[in-house]
Amino acid sequence: MSNFKRFCLLSVATGSVLATYASAQGQNYYSREKYDAVLDRRQPAYDPEPIRLGAFLVDSSASGSATYTDNVQATQNNKISDTIVRIGAEVAARTNWNVHEIGAEVSAYRSEYLDNGDESANDLRARLRGRLDVNRNISIGGAVFAQDIIEARTELANAISLDSPVEYTRTGGSVDVNYQSDRFRWYNSVQVAEENFKDGVQAGTGLVIDQDYRDNMVTSARTRLSYAISPNVAVYTQGSVREQTYDQQQLLGGALRSRDSSGYTVAVGVDFELNTLVRGDVNVGYLSENKDDPFFKDVDGVSVDGRVQWFPTRLTTVSFNAGRRVVDIGVFESPSALQTTYGARVDHELRRNIILSASADFSNYDYQEINRSDDIADYSLTAAYKMNRRVHLETFVRHLNRDTSGSSVFGNPSFDVNLVGVGIKLFP
Repeated sequence: MSNFKRFCLLSVATGSVLATYASAQGQNYYSREKYDAVLDRRQPAYDPEPIRLGAFLVDSSASGSATYTDNVQATQNNKISDTIVRIGAEVAARTNWNVHEIGAEVSAYRSEYLDNGDESANDLRARLRGRLDVNRNISIGGAVFAQDIIEARTELANAISLDSPVEYTRTGGSVDVNYQSDRFRWYNSVQVAEENFKDGVQAGTGLVIDQDYRDNMVTSARTRLSYAISPNVAVYTQGSVREQTYDQQQLLGGALRSRDSSGYTVAVGVDFELNTLVRGDVNVGYLSENKDDPFFKDVDGVSVDGRVQWFPTRLTTVSFNAGRRVVDIGVFESPSALQTTYGARVDHELRRNIILSASADFSNYDYQEINRSDDIADYSLTAAYKMNRRVHLETFVRHLNRDTSGSSVFGNPSFDVNLVGVGIKLFP
């Protein structure tokens, strides 16, 4: 029996059990609004209000920024600096009905490199979504999306001296079903996403670098059943299944190989908002990924996913995150890697309209088929100034570092990148 069929049977069985516990909505045991995070706190004097258009509320903005980078192509040697001008706009609309909802988001951005035109690219995204409230306990949602974007030079797969970043499209859709009584909450979702990569060209040689082996479709499903012990604490168990299929096989080890795989994750966790000024959602479990082709290794181990916020004062929010999962990073010789991440962020409200932020994030990628490991560090400082409801300003400094080691490393993909930028956001 496939993982997907097991997921469906488990969902139906769980639904039968929950039906016996359905009750009228009373106290909201899942409200997590005891504390306001700095970035979530509304400032009516400085935050824009949505525009009412009939049954819709519309949020829109136009923005522009200028960023200096000292390493355009994220290389160890022969670094090239440049200034990036980025302009664009986004619109989000949603209905203001008491029940049900329809929404849409569209964004379009252009990043223009002043001295290195081959790096310039568009970033186009669109999403249409809806929610049907069957009754006070059950809702059904759905969404479709499309994206036309590029891989950043700092991505792990972009270390083969291409003359421009790899472009790709991502399209798909999802359906979710949610149930909540007083203490029980049950969430289910299914998503299908397809990625299509365009071939690259090697700098200096004109050699076409095939990216078709990366074209894939991912079908995933997730279920999460929670029980609220109190209004401050809920425990849950969750599971997910994932099937990834590729359009083409790849020639590796003297034969055509399939990168197709299927996997699952099961975990237990807790989400909470305590009187000790802490809010979070943390789970630990087991992950497994099985390759269809025995040439590639199966992957299993501990899974982790956690986010915790600490509120030492009303003006300061400290956030922590950690995770461990299996990812396909697009490297030809290695179809998967174990990704371990952790980080912290501090947001401080210096004044109602001035917010200072600092963050540090770290990632390790342990390749499964080759002897290679990547350690990535990402540090940033940001200052945001809300001049009024119509104009917001921002400036930032960011440092990225990648340290690659192992006997299977080709060339020298390690790098350091420094960025400094300023931006403005306008609201109609």
